[in-house]
Amino acid sequence: MLPILACGVGIYVGLHFNILALLPLSVLGAGAYLVSAWANGHGLLDGLAVVALPIITVQVGYFLGLTTRPAYLHLRSRINIRHSERV
Repeated sequence: MLPILACGVGIYVGLHFNILALLPLSVLGAGAYLVSAWANGHGLLDGLAVVALPIITVQVGYFLGLTTRPAYLHLRSRINIRHSERV
């Protein structure tokens, strides 16, 4: 479930933000997870192994969002256009 959620967050970030938003998101997410794992008594290497998958899926989602951004913006512009009332 976590990789799917991370990929969805990456797609959202890719559609709406630039590259500078991805780095703090990854660092803060990984840091929060490592602190949580350390507080629960897990080792640092165990936490690093588990953090790698969500970071990779966030980046994959980000690149999916970047590649679909033009199609997404085109679809949004077509939906927001009002039809002309002229005959």
